Amino acid sequence: MEIRIKTSYFLIAVFIVAGMNLSAQQDTVLRQEVEVTKAYRPSISDVFKINDIPKIEEEKHQKPTFDYSIFSQPVFSTFSVNTLEAAKITGKPKEEQGYGLLKLGAGNYLTPYADIYINNAGSNDALFGLHFRHLSSRGKVKLTGGDKVDAPFSDNTAEVFMKKFSRKTTLSLNASVNRDGFNYYGYPVLEVPAQLLEEGQEINFFGKKQAFSKAAFRLGLENSARSSSAPKLGFDVNYHYFTTKTGQTEHFAGLKINFSKQVNKITAMLDAGAEFSLADSIYNNSISEFGKRQELWIKANPAVQFGNKTISFKAGGKVYAVLDKDRDPAIRVAPDILLKFVPVEGILTFFAGIDGRYEHNYYSKIACENPFIDPMQDVKNTMHQYRFFGGIDGKFSSKTNYVVSAEYGSVKDQPLYYLEAFVYPDETADIDPIIANNDFQVLYDDLKRTKVSLEVYHTASEKFNFLLTGNYYSYETETQTKAWNLPQFDAKLSVGCKVTDRLKFIADIYVIGERIALIKEYEGYDILYPWSSSLIPDILLKSYTLDMIVDLNLKVTYSITNDFSVFAQLNNFGFQSYERWLGYPVQSLKLLGGISYSF
Repeated sequence: MEIRIKTSYFLIAVFIVAGMNLSAQQDTVLRQEVEVTKAYRPSISDVFKINDIPKIEEEKHQKPTFDYSIFSQPVFSTFSVNTLEAAKITGKPKEEQGYGLLKLGAGNYLTPYADIYINNAGSNDALFGLHFRHLSSRGKVKLTGGDKVDAPFSDNTAEVFMKKFSRKTTLSLNASVNRDGFNYYGYPVLEVPAQLLEEGQEINFFGKKQAFSKAAFRLGLENSARSSSAPKLGFDVNYHYFTTKTGQTEHFAGLKINFSKQVNKITAMLDAGAEFSLADSIYNNSISEFGKRQELWIKANPAVQFGNKTISFKAGGKVYAVLDKDRDPAIRVAPDILLKFVPVEGILTFFAGIDGRYEHNYYSKIACENPFIDPMQDVKNTMHQYRFFGGIDGKFSSKTNYVVSAEYGSVKDQPLYYLEAFVYPDETADIDPIIANNDFQVLYDDLKRTKVSLEVYHTASEKFNFLLTGNYYSYETETQTKAWNLPQFDAKLSVGCKVTDRLKFIADIYVIGERIALIKEYEGYDILYPWSSSLIPDILLKSYTLDMIVDLNLKVTYSITNDFSVFAQLNNFGFQSYERWLGYPVQSLKLLGGISYSF
C-alpha cells in the first residue's frame, strides 16, 4: 500500500509539471541482516529517449544495465567514467580529421592500459578503421571474511569496422576478437576454509582461472528511401564463436530483416529474422546429461501504423517459433501496441502502449551477465508476457529535456542467481565443515514488476551539461520469498564541464539500491558421496543483504597541444569495496593516468 501511495504521488506531480510546461510553451561489511527459513518455497522502449546529438567517444565504455545484472562484462574494475552522449562542445572551429588516436596509461593495482584507433581520413563516402585495446590488473581485494585474495583480470579487444555510403544504401561491416580473463576469487560471508587454500583443491572453483574469448562478425545493409512513400528495406547478419577456458563453446548466428512501406497515411512494417545457437560441454537440463544444447529461433513482428503529427497509433504483434532438438517445439505470441499524442510538437509528447517479448538466454549472453555462474550452465528462456507502459517526453526549456515513464509487466521463468553450500568430510575436524561454492546456480520464478523511471538532460551552456537518470523497481514473486539479486532502485548522475579550451572534466555518480542474495545450504548431505545416503537433505535458505552502492568517478583531461594531452581518472574514489555479486567485492579506489596523442 505504501509503494502504491508513493507511486501515485510521483505520477500526480509529473502531470502537474507537464501542465505548467504546456501552458508556458506548449566488500566492506555489507551484511545488514541474516534470515534463516526452514521451508523451501521453490524496459520503457528506447523510441522515446531524448534525441541528443551523438558524439564519438575516445574510449569505449560499457554502461551498466539493470534489467537483471549490474555489470554486463567480466571486468573487475568499478564503473567506468562515461562521456555524456549529448555533451558535444562546438566552441572551437572544426579541425581537420586525423588518422587516429593513441592512449597509453597505467594505474594502481598494477594496471597497464593502451587504446589505439586508426581510421581513414578525408573520405566522404566511406569510413574504415581499426581499434585495439588492452586493460588489465593484478591487484588483490579483501573479502568480507577478511582474506586478501588475488583478483586479476584482463580485457583485450581487436576490431576492424567499415561503412560505405551511397545515394541509396549504407553498407556496414564489423569484425572483432575479444578475450576477457579473470578468476573465481570470491567466497561469501565467512573466512575462506582451509581446504580451499590447498594447492590443487577440487572442491569448487575458488582460485581457478577463467577466460571468455569471442570472435564476431556483423554485416548490415540499409537503404535510404528518397521519398516517404518509397519502401525501406534493411538487413543485418551476425555470427560469433564463443569459448571458455573451462571448455565450453558456442556457435551463434542471427539474421534480421526490416521492411516498411507507406500507402496513403498507413505504414506497413515487418521485422523478421532467425537465430541459431549451439552450446557444447554444458549440462543440458532437458535430458539431465552433459553435452550440447541446440536451438533455432524464427521471429516475426508485423505491424501497421497510421495517424499524423499530432496523434499516431501502431498495432502489431510478435510471434516466436523455437525448435530445440531436446524439447518440444514452442510457439510464443506477444502484443506490440503503441499510442503517441503530441499536443505541442517538439515540446510535449504523451505515449502509452503494451508489448512483450520472448528472450533467448543463449550461453554467452548469460556468461557475460554473470561471469561467475557455473560454467556448465544451461538457462531457460524467459517470456515477458506483457508490459503496460506510458509516460511523457518533453522539454522544460530549449536547454532541458526530460522523460518520465512507468511500466507494469509479467515475466515468466525469470532466472535468479544463488550460491550453494554443502557438508564436506574432514577427519581432522570434530564437525564436518559446510563449504559454500563460489559459482552461481540458477532458479526460476514468475514475477510481476513495476518500474518508474526518470531521465533529465540539461545543458546550461556549451561548457556545462548534466544527465540524470533513475529507476525505481518493485517485484511481486510467485514462489520465492525475494527477487534475489535484483536492486530496489538505481540512479546515475553525469556532469561534464569544460573549464577552459584545454581543461575539461567528467564526473559520474552511480547509486544502486540494496539487493538480497541467497545461499541454499544442504544439511546432512555428503557432497562427495551422495549415493551413500538415502536421506533427503534438509535445506536452509540463508539470505544476505548487500549494501547500497555509491560509486564516484572522475576524469580530468588537459590538452597541452592540439594533438597531445594528459588525463587522470579516479574510479570508486568513495573507497567503497562493494560486492557486485555475493562474495565478490570490487577493488577500492583506482587511479589511472596517462597520455593521449592524436595523429
